[in-house]
Amino acid sequence: MIITLDGAAIGSGLGAAVPALTLEVGPGIPSVLAVETAERPLLVSMLLGGRLRPDAGRVLADGTENLDDLRRRSALVDTPVVAEPAAGVTLATVVAEELSFAAQASSRKAVRQFLVTHGLAEFARVPVRAVPPVHRIRLFCELALLRGNVTALVLTSPERHGGEPTGWYEPLAAIAARGVTIAIVTDATTAGTLISLGAADALAPQVKEAA
Repeated sequence: MIITLDGAAIGSGLGAAVPALTLEVGPGIPSVLAVETAERPLLVSMLLGGRLRPDAGRVLADGTENLDDLRRRSALVDTPVVAEPAAGVTLATVVAEELSFAAQASSRKAVRQFLVTHGLAEFARVPVRAVPPVHRIRLFCELALLRGNVTALVLTSPERHGGEPTGWYEPLAAIAARGVTIAIVTDATTAGTLISLGAADALAPQVKEAA
């Protein structure tokens, strides 16, 4: 799926919570958006996922302005406030909840099998806050994709968990290569590192080819 922000903004003028953004993210390789201020990463993520209607401009999914469709086909991954598990719950609990949400078996056996498949059985009883970022980010993406309609992932401020971006970018690139759209909303420093690793800069000016 290709997600397009066409002059999408929240608020207006100098006090706009999100100044007008025009960009496009699609499948193949992860796209990065460098976003500053405390509240803006959440708001931009919600725009990309169709959870928030812009005050100006448009949000498109495959060229169509249909936020209901965008919501069904996208997932906010570990987004603060709206999609972040409580820090003290165990990873097994989070997996069980996500399996249930995806209408899949969520028994202890099913949870353990899922964690074994992804090489994370040792973290089953570990609080989510203690799961290494490289594993947390990869696993939460895989859990979101269990919902059969989801083809786009929006990750919000993954740098807040610590860890080196060089560690968790490779798994994201592998997921994107499966035809998944991945948008990473992060800070400028992390964005620079991810772009150097091969991520697309979603905010870079688009160069149009000559006719």
